[in-house]
Amino acid sequence: MTNSGLANDQALGGATPHPLPTLGVVLVAAGRGERLGADAPKAFVELHGRALVEFGIAVATSLPHAGCLVVVVPEDRAAQTLDLVDRIVPAEAPWTVTVVPGGRERHESVRFGLDALPESIDTVLVHDAARPFASANLFERVIAEVRGTGDSVVPALPVVDTLKRIDADGIVHETVDRAPLVAVQTPQGFPRETLAAAHATAQLHTDPPTDDAEVVQRAGGRVRTVRGEMNAHKLTTPDDLRILDSIMTGNAVGLTEAL
Repeated sequence: MTNSGLANDQALGGATPHPLPTLGVVLVAAGRGERLGADAPKAFVELHGRALVEFGIAVATSLPHAGCLVVVVPEDRAAQTLDLVDRIVPAEAPWTVTVVPGGRERHESVRFGLDALPESIDTVLVHDAARPFASANLFERVIAEVRGTGDSVVPALPVVDTLKRIDADGIVHETVDRAPLVAVQTPQGFPRETLAAAHATAQLHTDPPTDDAEVVQRAGGRVRTVRGEMNAHKLTTPDDLRILDSIMTGNAVGLTEAL
């Protein structure tokens, strides 16, 4: 399913079509969010009247690239998502937007998104709709590093809290050295062939990967980091809703203009 304007269709009146897209974004919005305990799937929880997935659609299609965005959602949210796309994405934007149903696990949803990308795509970003306030600058930082190095790339922040290893009873056994540890975020970027090949073997593992960087690493790929950002906070629990609300309030002008 796609929105009404395909980027490479000949426009009415003989206008020049957009160039073939080389950037793809898979926006993962199919999670149910059991830990959140909300009435709606996580990506469709609202902040100030807007579903989280709206922010991801807006930032991806604001990037100054000829691109293809695939939004992966629960099947029963496809029509709603298409309506959001029609409202958010300007007709003149050089983006094709496709909506596809998700899978049983996150990595399966990402694979469905990858399969929906056109052959011209050479760079893919995978982004969680549950991180609604990741900035366009963060997207661009990841894109530049992927294309500059040929490696897979994840945004990361240093771990600032003291870390303890505990047992099943909550008893502390040791303090863990945090110096070599980072907390990773999305969007994560990949050469398209690298990510597609890694996902082709992901089902061979019994324990599901937690992100796409792990999928690539399990397949023998190299992953490097770029600087992340605090605003790319992820919605997981009800406490995260309050944090996201604070971020949105603090950046109200810019976020409103983006939508």
